Amino acid sequence: METKSNRETIFYLDSPRSNNFAVTSFWPSGRTPKGIVQIIPGMAEHAGRYREFAGFLTKNGYAVYAGDHPGQGKTAGSPEMAGRITGRQNWQVMLENIRTLYTHIRKLQPEIPVFILGHSMGSVLARNFTAMYPIYIQGLILSGSFHLRRIPLQIFLAFINLKILFEGTNKKSRWLNRFFYGNFNRHYNHPPTLFEWISSDREEVDAYDNDPYCGFDYSNGFYRHLLKGIIATRKSESLLTYRKTLPILVMSGQEDPVGHFGKDAVIIHKEYYKQYYQNLSLKIFPGRHELLHEKNKQEVFSYLLDWLDRNLDVK
Repeated sequence: METKSNRETIFYLDSPRSNNFAVTSFWPSGRTPKGIVQIIPGMAEHAGRYREFAGFLTKNGYAVYAGDHPGQGKTAGSPEMAGRITGRQNWQVMLENIRTLYTHIRKLQPEIPVFILGHSMGSVLARNFTAMYPIYIQGLILSGSFHLRRIPLQIFLAFINLKILFEGTNKKSRWLNRFFYGNFNRHYNHPPTLFEWISSDREEVDAYDNDPYCGFDYSNGFYRHLLKGIIATRKSESLLTYRKTLPILVMSGQEDPVGHFGKDAVIIHKEYYKQYYQNLSLKIFPGRHELLHEKNKQEVFSYLLDWLDRNLDVK
């Protein structure tokens, strides 16, 4: 797809332990971008949901790349396959896919600064990725991130392992999905969908609810990989050695139940501060979990553009 402001392309890449995964790129038409944003989507969504934000960035001189995780979007291949995560498609594979895409971008455009934006589960992957791999990104944006305490994590992991023992790795767990979505949704009176926590914009929630590649049920194995990934992220971040001048933005919605209404963003910001990072920003917007799909999304877009522009030349 091509418009006056951007070229949209879908292609596939191979990573070391994955057959292939889908990538959607948005490139400003007729000019070389001043920066590139690599987006890491959250769970139960896909790269195509970032099309509007990518269009805004391309109009303002940035290129955008977003990869679909295993079991999601065009990597899944069909709505029936969405959420099916095999034993080999684990957290490490998602990290390797992120690294493969980053390497692909760097080979094509070695001189253009690359920022990473991770949303929700994607923000945890972004944190784990930058802690594990000594790459030179221009900046890190964490949107809709969350903080889970160690003991509840271990208890939930033990519960998932028990479910896998009786049901198997590949069985989709509708109960687990309803438990999570219902827990987030309980803050809203008479919710017409399971996804009111996504956004306060009725059209955005309905679009998510009606998208066959969103809000699907995940397998037991996915939840085990997710919890192990969160634990691995906490361990890797405990000994961060990444350059301390790295620009980091942590942002959240003050009505987001996933991030405990902005409180988790503050905790994450403090954790980076304790690691002596020098270029930290914290922004709490009005809105729920998906700030790029909120009623005030143009305010969020403009804030992000300003942050990107200000950090283009930071060393």
